[in-house]
Amino acid sequence: MKRYLSRKARDLVIRVDFLTALSSARRVFKNAELSHILNSSEATLSKYYHGITIPATPTAEHLLRTLLSDEFARKCVGRFMNKTGWDLRKAFAEPLFTSFVALYFKYKLLGGQPGLFIDKLLSLPDYSLSIASYLSTSLEVPLIVTTEEGSVIGLETGSKPYMALQKSDYVISVHAILNKEIADYFKYVAEIYDLKHVAALTVVLMDENEVSESLRSKIHYLIP
Repeated sequence: MKRYLSRKARDLVIRVDFLTALSSARRVFKNAELSHILNSSEATLSKYYHGITIPATPTAEHLLRTLLSDEFARKCVGRFMNKTGWDLRKAFAEPLFTSFVALYFKYKLLGGQPGLFIDKLLSLPDYSLSIASYLSTSLEVPLIVTTEEGSVIGLETGSKPYMALQKSDYVISVHAILNKEIADYFKYVAEIYDLKHVAALTVVLMDENEVSESLRSKIHYLIP
């Protein structure tokens, strides 16, 4: 994952990401609540939300950092889940939920592990695919979708080399739910192709001790 953006391009990305995060938060938080949390007036946030005013980059960056903090992100995701009756299927049907979660993971990767290099993203063909697709596009990292049988899409005869897993690739797996069974499966895939499993991103983390023991890599999660 090597991204070389000009200063203007980076500033634009930060502003757009802030507006996306704000729109997502507005889905489950009242404007008055966000005003208190972000220490910004309701009128100003309303203008940002409706596109009347675009914040300066330092302001957008500061507000985005708050919206994507662990504490706020977990509250936001918790409210989305409460809104859908803790039904992941319904939650992932909400575009703003998916966008928010993907942004959270994006900045976790960009800010939490300086110099991080990623060759591929891995995902199962389930709810996690929507998050993985967002990350693949925004980080410009190829996405490989693994099947339940253990084969990997893109490895068929005649497939383009950049779509296939290569020995010693640095990979990050993306999950809606990560439990011991799924962790063991991705450990199996990593061993087959001799991959460097850098981190796992998941909305819901189950069997934490067993998952950590199986993957032995950094795990970013939102629930619990």
